[in-house]
Amino acid sequence: MAKKLFSDADFDKSLSIGDQLVFDKQDLKTLRLDLVWKGTDLDICAFLLGEDGLIHDKADLVYFNSQLRWKTKRDFNDPQFNPLEGEVSTWAKDSANFKNPRKWMEATLPISSDGSVIGSWDDMADDDEEDAECGETMHVLLDEVDSRKYASIVFAAAVAKDRIQIGETFEDAHNPVVNIYDADTDELLAEYKLAQQFPGKDVVCFGKTVYDSDTMLWSFEPMADGNKGGMMYLATEVFN
Repeated sequence: MAKKLFSDADFDKSLSIGDQLVFDKQDLKTLRLDLVWKGTDLDICAFLLGEDGLIHDKADLVYFNSQLRWKTKRDFNDPQFNPLEGEVSTWAKDSANFKNPRKWMEATLPISSDGSVIGSWDDMADDDEEDAECGETMHVLLDEVDSRKYASIVFAAAVAKDRIQIGETFEDAHNPVVNIYDADTDELLAEYKLAQQFPGKDVVCFGKTVYDSDTMLWSFEPMADGNKGGMMYLATEVFN
């Protein structure tokens, strides 16, 4: 494995399979992972895994349908919108403010039980604009991750169910790129292009953050692990 230290002056920000980017930047608090692509509709998700590489609670899967949510302080269209400003929301707590659970979920973001991973609103691909760029985001608050419970966080992108039903696969997601930022400064830390083909696959694990308990540092490792069966296959068969 090729280890890269963020502190190296000549550090190459372009990552490939086999690389490990160590975040030895002392003031790095929050990562933002942006997945951008063109084509089919993808949903991004995160699996918070224990030392055994498994999830141990349904809340360890952060995805568009997670029942634990994050209600942002400002509306998405507000110029001062910051996805990190908000509060935890549940349907039992906030049902009076929304017409139904669907409206509540559309207005909130998925969040992990420890509050360390905040997911994305669904970016629906436009059937009429095949070349339109799509994007979804995950925020990871590194200091909030319960490192006694979680050893790694795997990020995946799955083809939306309605697109699978019409025969689309991950091959219909064109030019997918993962950009990793320091969320507090908007500095680009690294990028990773998923250049591989995934024939017949509808969900791809594209990277993971790993915690080193000896150095107390986090790192990012690119992945290109394709499967068939959507994110629920990963939740029930791979990480369970």
